[in-house]
Amino acid sequence: MAGDARIVIADGHADTGHVAAFERDRRELIRRGLGFGGAVVAASTIPLLLGVRNAFAESDTDEKILDKAITLERVAVLAYDRIIGGGLLEDRVERLARLLRGHERQHADVLTTALTDLGGTPPPAPSGLKDIDAVVEGLGDVSTQADVLSFAIELETAAVAAYFEAHAKFVEAKLLQTGASIMASEGQHLVVLRQAAGRPPVPNALETGE
Repeated sequence: MAGDARIVIADGHADTGHVAAFERDRRELIRRGLGFGGAVVAASTIPLLLGVRNAFAESDTDEKILDKAITLERVAVLAYDRIIGGGLLEDRVERLARLLRGHERQHADVLTTALTDLGGTPPPAPSGLKDIDAVVEGLGDVSTQADVLSFAIELETAAVAAYFEAHAKFVEAKLLQTGASIMASEGQHLVVLRQAAGRPPVPNALETGE
């Protein structure tokens, strides 16, 4: 396949750059656990991450995985709506929250199109704090900008954990590429949120290969 910048997986072509980037991040996550709030911890020690990852692990078809992912992205949009409307953010952080909300909406739209293309029906839209709490608890208790940023970091970490699981189970190559792209985006969200919170943006940047 000399000279060809693409590889073939399952049902078609997947962009090599996306796959390579995802695999690099996946190996790093396995090596050191998930970066969480500027600290390095094992995913198995965080009930939040276990809950999200288990929900994806229990889904055994592309359609079911997409259903879970759409709900997760819509919950993120709903959470950012409440964050923006909460009146706790400085202007610069509010602009960031609006940007991230836009990304989550785009993710939800892309995943919804993928599900309908497979003949599936999108899940009901989340509508309240209880739906957010099912993914990440605590938004109802925030009282400062620092609290909001900590919550958002947890939310985006949950998203990374979810796509980590989804990648291992997707069958169609196009969904592998989509999941890798979205996971990379959620990882970027973590970086800018940590920066806004005054935390190390990439707690363990060096790849040792171990």
